[in-house]
Amino acid sequence: MTVDLLRMRQFVAVAEELHFGRAAVRLGMAQPPLSQAIKRLEADLGFPLFERTRRVVSLTAAGRVFLEEARQTLIQAEEAIRMARRAASDDLAELSINFVSAALYRVLPAAIRAFRRTWPDATIRLDERPTDAQLADLERGAVDLGFLHPPLKAIDGLENETMHRDRLLVAVSSTDLLSTWGECRIADLASKPFILFPYRQGPSLHARITQACRRAGFLPRIAQEARQMHTILSLVAAGLGVSLVPEGARTMQVDGVAFVLLTDAADDLAWELAVAWRPRGARRALRDFVETTRAIAADFDHERRPNPHQR
Repeated sequence: MTVDLLRMRQFVAVAEELHFGRAAVRLGMAQPPLSQAIKRLEADLGFPLFERTRRVVSLTAAGRVFLEEARQTLIQAEEAIRMARRAASDDLAELSINFVSAALYRVLPAAIRAFRRTWPDATIRLDERPTDAQLADLERGAVDLGFLHPPLKAIDGLENETMHRDRLLVAVSSTDLLSTWGECRIADLASKPFILFPYRQGPSLHARITQACRRAGFLPRIAQEARQMHTILSLVAAGLGVSLVPEGARTMQVDGVAFVLLTDAADDLAWELAVAWRPRGARRALRDFVETTRAIAADFDHERRPNPHQR
């Protein structure tokens, strides 16, 4: 059988108030119809939801379980209504965007600035989330767009596109002799402790870094792990090790860090950034934002590479 949302709201009100009179006032209805509605609900379900005495109303064990599920159903229904209302207007400039921290180096801020030139009154909600969490949000329709790291698992109705590839540079303490070299080979890092992001944060890139070191004749000795790029660069500045970071990290300008070009890095040794969204039924604001991001990423990919040394 199915239970309509009205009866669920009535049940939740009684279950939370544990008093039919107060629940009726809360719902804006008379008490007798509410009592009859709950009795019909119990009859339809085939089990009691409440234990009633002359003075006390309490939930049965089944009622406590039903309350939790009813609450979740009402929350999901309200979210569905909110999203449907938002989608009803193609011109409604409201976007919810999840992102990994690497998106902040260059692409995402530039895309937002460019988008606002066309949509100056747009409301953009931003939330930093790891790739797996973003995919879950996108799958259930909780957000419009995600900036995340490929490769991505396939999800029905979800489209993803790699927008930007940043070559990796060596981040090294400015007190290290290596900082004066300007360029080096991966083998030159064999004796250095490494500071890397955790494997689970980016398993594909982490594996490619390990394989590149293995091809150069050594396994990286990971001395520290850190999730945030600013933390990684701060640990490098403290002399605790070297790191392989995307070129865009140079914009963070952490004192005491120099960047050295890798001369023998394979093409796949790059920090990739993708966007994912649902194109079916996408509003104009979302379509425009995706197109703006494409243009911004293309500009970055074709711009002249600057000198890798930190100024």
